[in-house]
Formats: sequence, structure tokens, C-alpha cells
Amino acid sequence: MAQKNHIKKILTAAILIIIGQIIFKYLPMKVFGKDILFDSSNHIAGTILALYAIWFFIDQNKSWRIPYFIFSSAVVVIMAIQRIISKNHNEVGVTLGLIIGMFGVATAEHLFKKFNF
Repeated sequence: MAQKNHIKKILTAAILIIIGQIIFKYLPMKVFGKDILFDSSNHIAGTILALYAIWFFIDQNKSWRIPYFIFSSAVVVIMAIQRIISKNHNEVGVTLGLIIGMFGVATAEHLFKKFNF
């Protein structure tokens, strides 16, 4: 049963991230052109979703939370710096990807705690 809930949480977060990416990446690209830098970063939002999914495969006792949070933060920061250095996104695009990814994960967690799907 717990594994089924993990999959539901991951799918809920993925759906929310996809909706956010449609609104903040693909619509601005359609309006302003494909070479804009301020569109939301798929790489950042996708990395957050992947790290969230990986978390369910790690022993989820309290001793792993802080080290995994530090590891996840480092991975996201490295990805963000790479996206800016490669000139694929600017700070706005990276921040939008970060917000969308965190919003998707936080909302999925909140929904499952509050409504117990």
C-alpha cells in the first residue's frame, strides 16, 4: 500500500510540474520565440522531480533526511549554474524551474497528508 501511495505522489508531482512547464516554458516560447532565456528550465524542474522519486527508494528514516537534502540541494545548484553558464537560461528561467519543481513536490506532499488519498 505504501508503494502505491509513493507512485501516486510522484505522478501528482509530475502532473503539476508538467502543467507549470506548459504555462511558464512553452507558452512564453510560443509568444517570444524559442531563443528566450527567461522561460522555465525543464532541467531544473525535472531534476527536482527525479530527486523526489529517488527519495522513495532510499531508506526514509530520519538519519537520511539531512544528508539527502544537502545532496539534492548540491545537485540542483550545480544544474542551475550549468544552465546559466551554458546560456540556455538566465536567473529568471532557473528560478521559475526551481519554483515549479518545489511547488509540484510540496503540493503533492500536502495533498496526500491532508486528504489521505
